[in-house]
Amino acid sequence: MSTAPDVRQLGQAETGDSGLDRLHSLKEGDTVKARIFRYDPSKDAEPRYETYEIPYMKWMRVLDVLNHVAEDFEVPMAHRWFCGVKKCGTCAVRVNGREVLSCWEAAEPEMTIEPLGHLPVVRDLVVDRKGYEDLVLKMAPWLERGEPYPGFPEHITDREMARASLALDCLSCMACHSACPVLDLGDETRFSGPAPLVQLAQTALDPRDTMDRGRIAIEEASIFSCVSCYRCEEVCPTEIPIVSGVIEPLKALAYRAMPRAARHQAAFVDIMMKRGRIDPTALVLRTQGAGAFRRLGRALKLLMHGKIDPVKTLFGSSIPGMDQVRRLHAAFKGKRP
Repeated sequence: MSTAPDVRQLGQAETGDSGLDRLHSLKEGDTVKARIFRYDPSKDAEPRYETYEIPYMKWMRVLDVLNHVAEDFEVPMAHRWFCGVKKCGTCAVRVNGREVLSCWEAAEPEMTIEPLGHLPVVRDLVVDRKGYEDLVLKMAPWLERGEPYPGFPEHITDREMARASLALDCLSCMACHSACPVLDLGDETRFSGPAPLVQLAQTALDPRDTMDRGRIAIEEASIFSCVSCYRCEEVCPTEIPIVSGVIEPLKALAYRAMPRAARHQAAFVDIMMKRGRIDPTALVLRTQGAGAFRRLGRALKLLMHGKIDPVKTLFGSSIPGMDQVRRLHAAFKGKRP
């Protein structure tokens, strides 16, 4: 049985950059050359990089390299880690431009190790997480129940919790936040980044929650600024389908929280189901109603450029094979959780 390729593995086998390739790139007795980002904002005018050479030991991880530099070389270097076994998420860094957990990533022959992006540097590889934590608090990360708690154990099925359970695997490591290209735009968007949205999804996709999470996704996270590039999924150490399993369902909630957007979406689907193609004229009339006639100048420009066609709207017919299109649409709706 064939399966879809893992987004985290695309291209890695061809370039020799898979986890197994990196694990086998060194043997005991080799030397690891680590170029490490160093910066103390309270003392240093500019960041710098310092290079250290460490003897490789079997199964050496990036975290082992950092600990060797800090302890054996007695370098006062700041880096975070707690569990060391891919549970806490505090050790995330960038290695050769790729966001990883240092406790889980194999050491490479040459590494440039840097702090996560889009976060203020406290010192060296340690970043300030306060902005992220403040955003999560604005998401109201608790269940808002419309009915009294029924008691323990509460009857809820795996199917009912399927979507929320994806987000519950989050380690809050912030790797996805660092990798998000939308955040490169800075203040040009109000996008929160994917990490707070994963936290929001833990309650928003829980069937027991009754809070208007769609409004929160719009007002606090600017969710429609997401461009669905899948970079967050590519770097997630727990392989959460952040775009397809978290952000897209949250966008659906956000649409329902926006009456005009919801009307546009419903009209779009209805027109497609009737004709098999989108009809711009019908879409404008369905979403704007009589208000469309107050913009006759704009409508004339659209008509002159062939963007709308009232004749096709009035006499247009369906495309061939519409029965099959409707059956596919009905089947898709039946499979949605």
